[in-house]
Amino acid sequence: MSVEVEELPDPLADRPEAGGMQWWAVVGIILLACGAAFIVIDSLKSETYFYTVDQALAQGPKLPGQHVRIKGTVEPGTIVGKQGELGRKFRITQKGKALAVTYDKALPDTFEENREVVVKGTVDDDMVLRADEVLVKCPSRYEGNPPTAMPNKNPRASL
Repeated sequence: MSVEVEELPDPLADRPEAGGMQWWAVVGIILLACGAAFIVIDSLKSETYFYTVDQALAQGPKLPGQHVRIKGTVEPGTIVGKQGELGRKFRITQKGKALAVTYDKALPDTFEENREVVVKGTVDDDMVLRADEVLVKCPSRYEGNPPTAMPNKNPRASL
């Protein structure tokens, strides 16, 4: 009597070749490298958070139409309009260069002459910055000072 032995299929026979898996790994690494390169290059383009007035004006005819952030000092005597009113105009200066600014919203309470500001907006063909936002640098009296507390005049706890 003879016993027939059933042959089992080889489990390794259906596996893809090792070379095929390596090919997909190489493609994945290339795609990751391209994505990382794109992120690095894109971040270098937006490296400048703002221009100073002199840097912005140095762009010449390329400046009108650009949406930019420009840092400068509010020029004394150039603020037109009353505090708390909309539609104020002023000039910002830096290194002897000046740029006119118009702003239709309420300015921050700390906005005043000789104060450093960063103005965000679009420069028109007349070289006037039509501002969307005005950020004022905090006064120096707030910088570097430790917080103060009111002295306790009555050291005993009240019941």
